Amino acid sequence: MRIATRCFLIPALLACVCVGATPAHAGDERPVELPLVNGKTLKGVVQQIAGDEVLIALGGGKLRRIPWSQLTPLAVYRVKAALAPVAEGEARKKLALLAADLGLYTEARIEYEKALALGALTQKEYKHLVAKAERHAVEAGVNHARKIAEAGDLERALDIATDLRLHFAGAPNAKAVGKLIQDLLRLVEKLDKEAAKAQKELEDALVDLQKNKEIIRRKTEALAQVKKGIALTGDSEKAQKKGQVSRAHRNAEKADAEFTKARRNLGRLRRILPRRSEMRRDVLAKLVELDKAQFDLLFNMAWFMWESKVWSRAELYAAKASYIDPVHPELIELRDELASSRIKYRLSDMTNARPIVR
Repeated sequence: MRIATRCFLIPALLACVCVGATPAHAGDERPVELPLVNGKTLKGVVQQIAGDEVLIALGGGKLRRIPWSQLTPLAVYRVKAALAPVAEGEARKKLALLAADLGLYTEARIEYEKALALGALTQKEYKHLVAKAERHAVEAGVNHARKIAEAGDLERALDIATDLRLHFAGAPNAKAVGKLIQDLLRLVEKLDKEAAKAQKELEDALVDLQKNKEIIRRKTEALAQVKKGIALTGDSEKAQKKGQVSRAHRNAEKADAEFTKARRNLGRLRRILPRRSEMRRDVLAKLVELDKAQFDLLFNMAWFMWESKVWSRAELYAAKASYIDPVHPELIELRDELASSRIKYRLSDMTNARPIVR
């Protein structure tokens, strides 16, 4: 983890840069990657420092001057490290101090180890400086991770916490990393619950949306079907007045079919609408109106067919009407009349017995 790249201590960096030219190839001549503040990266061999610029040899023999202000803290450290003598203890010690000032605590610890190995630090000094660097690394990393978590990027915050635990497990304040991870995991759990709740609310909203669509559709269809059924009832009544049995029957059947479809839609609305809602009360009122319209249609057709002596159809219409109002007095009277008209008493049926042929 590069905690230093998030600290942006350019003023401290510039205070550490030596004025004047640094001899070329004073240290490591291998190419280095230099991250820039604009997000890009340059790769080349550091040639020298000249005032407020760094001279870099790019591929193909090209040279490029880069102002210090365009370099990130990590790039500054790498420039200094590239020009520092590899086997000089004091130079490594200065690099370690620079890295620590820039917030590059991992690099600082590496340079302290090199300075110790080259005799520029005692064991006691080394332990003190490394402990100080690690403490600062944990503090900076924890604060940075918490800010990122507050901004909503929990995944990145957990990555930072994991890197801290990996690289600075021996820091004096390493427990702060463990607490950070626990806090982040609790936050993840909380957000997961909130996300699940939001998902449930979304699903419920979608169900409500579909339900509302069905309510609107069924109500619209039911009103249209009732209207059409009433119009067809009128056509049937006109045919009855003219004595047109077939036309009256045909229009009555169509009207009854429309009323039946409307009844299905209104019945469904009665089941899905909230019990105390105003719309449900309207639906119940519409069902009462539909009952009357459909009963009148069937009842009148039953009498018309009886008067026309079309017994089977008269019985059918009477039976349908009885489903709506089975105790209607006139309907009961009609059904009794139909039963009487259908019974044929013939004396021959009772007296003209014939022998059984065996």
